[in-house]
Amino acid sequence: MAKAINIVKGIHDSDLENILKKLGLYEKLAHGELRCAICGRRLSLENLGGLYKENGEVKLVCNRIECLVEAAERVRRIRKARM
Repeated sequence: MAKAINIVKGIHDSDLENILKKLGLYEKLAHGELRCAICGRRLSLENLGGLYKENGEVKLVCNRIECLVEAAERVRRIRKARM
C-alpha cells in the first residue's frame, strides 16, 4: 500500500517580505487590507500563518491552528484531485 506524503514548504522570515512584494501582497498586508481565506480574520505581518494556491490564486491564512489545518487539508484535496 502506498503511503501519502505531504510536503510543507517553508519561508524564512527574512524572505517573507520579498516574496509578498513579488506577489503584490505586501502593501495590502501591511495596511490590514487582507483577510484569512479560512476564517476572515484581518491579517497582518504578526499573525500571517501561511500561503497556499487555490484555483490559480494565492490565498493567505492566519496563524490560528484551525485555519492552518484547514488550509493544509485544502492543499491535500487539490493535490489529490490532480492525480
